[in-house]
Amino acid sequence: MVRKLSPDESILALDVGDARIGLARAGSLAKLPQPLKAIRNDENALRNLKQTIQAENIGLLVIGLPRNMKGEETAQSRKIREFAKSLDELGIELQFADESLSSKRADKYMAQNKKAAADQDSLAACFILEEYFNTIGYVP
Repeated sequence: MVRKLSPDESILALDVGDARIGLARAGSLAKLPQPLKAIRNDENALRNLKQTIQAENIGLLVIGLPRNMKGEETAQSRKIREFAKSLDELGIELQFADESLSSKRADKYMAQNKKAAADQDSLAACFILEEYFNTIGYVP
């Protein structure tokens, strides 16, 4: 169960990949996902996430969790869950959202709108956040 966020808090979605972590934020009231600059998934990732959480006044993290076409978790899902455990020290509530096909949706959007490939990870995070809002029943 998600605690009620204050009006000044935001939600941060993560699209965790082996090389980069796509970031997207939405306010707790408007709930309109917007991409942020992706960060490298390296030894500085936790520190960089902490800085983003402070700068954006994040009250909830939403992490994309991949599943196969049968809806089952995968080896990548297990890696994401392990990564999520490393975020416990941040003291921020964490929820998972289905990220199935978020990267493919981002690729299609970028091709249709002539966007740079560097935007793909954070755009996928926007779609993860959108899926999360759909799951909790938020209708804009």
